[in-house]
Amino acid sequence: MPPLTIEQRQLVRKWFPAFLTAGIAWLLMLLIGETPVARASGLALAIFGVTAGMRQMGFVASIAGGLTLALCPVFWSQTGGGSSQPATIVIAVGAAGLAMLAASRLLRRRDLGIGAGIAIFLVIFWSQIGTAQSLRLTVLVTAWLLFLLVNMILLTNPRPGLKPPQNPKPWHSTGLLFLFAVGVINDPLATLLAPALLLALFLSYARLSAWYWLGIIAAIMVGAALLIRAYALPAPSLLDIWGWREAARWIELGQLVIAQFSIFGIVLGVIGLARLSRWYPPLGTVTLIAYAAYTGFGLTYLGSHREVLLIPLFIIQVMWMTYAVNTIGQWVNKSLADETGRWIHIVSAGYFLLPAMLLVDILRT
Repeated sequence: MPPLTIEQRQLVRKWFPAFLTAGIAWLLMLLIGETPVARASGLALAIFGVTAGMRQMGFVASIAGGLTLALCPVFWSQTGGGSSQPATIVIAVGAAGLAMLAASRLLRRRDLGIGAGIAIFLVIFWSQIGTAQSLRLTVLVTAWLLFLLVNMILLTNPRPGLKPPQNPKPWHSTGLLFLFAVGVINDPLATLLAPALLLALFLSYARLSAWYWLGIIAAIMVGAALLIRAYALPAPSLLDIWGWREAARWIELGQLVIAQFSIFGIVLGVIGLARLSRWYPPLGTVTLIAYAAYTGFGLTYLGSHREVLLIPLFIIQVMWMTYAVNTIGQWVNKSLADETGRWIHIVSAGYFLLPAMLLVDILRT
């Protein structure tokens, strides 16, 4: 077997953490969580997207961060035995994605391709599914939306002096609009990501057509209307708009985050956000805005499944934690003047203690 080329080795280093983490998570969900294969595969695909988004935050740290998300109580609550729900909604997303790619290739118009994909998803969704509000599809869409946002911002706004900025790839804008529209149609709560999405597109200096912006605005307006109808208008309302003023709600929300990642997760999250805002201000700002949107929802929401609906908040928390671990590793390595960079991996390896503790808790219950 011939040795790998430089380009092939770079691809392996880029995607191996995501493949490994998703594979481990998939096996744990099947063997320990006794989860149906289809459900476990969908959850593992979400872990793949989150880990891939954190890859530039460290090879080892991204693996530990992905496993931390997979094993945290709220995410793990999506596993379990029993018969799996119909996969119609997954088939709808797959068919829409293939239609989008085919139309883009044949017509050589990305805007028409996106429109065709969304239209096909709408037809299947409204005719076969109705108002599913699939929590697992919400997790999957959010994970890959954040992957595209992080990847696009790091490409267009790299750390100063590290490498020159590049233009966003066509698949960034295409994927963002398609996933956002699918997420809004499935559950209008995805509209909370709209401010972060718009800011990310603005900061990336992407050259987008008028049709693209029309599609984004239409998706946001539809999502806002559905969000109000689903969460604000029911009697009694599922939202208490003044709930954010109650100290008890802030304490409860903080305890919810601590229950997922312990107090060390809070500390690492603060460090990660601070350092991210210092070295990658656009990414720090975009993730903070997305985090704030779901924090506001968590403080005002009165309905059921609150913890699961806040999974996007936990995904961003893990990203900040992972960047904090990588930052600490770089500081230790620099302090010890080690040119090999091994201390970055050694410090990052300590991050595995968190998913290990989460796994022990799962085995005990």
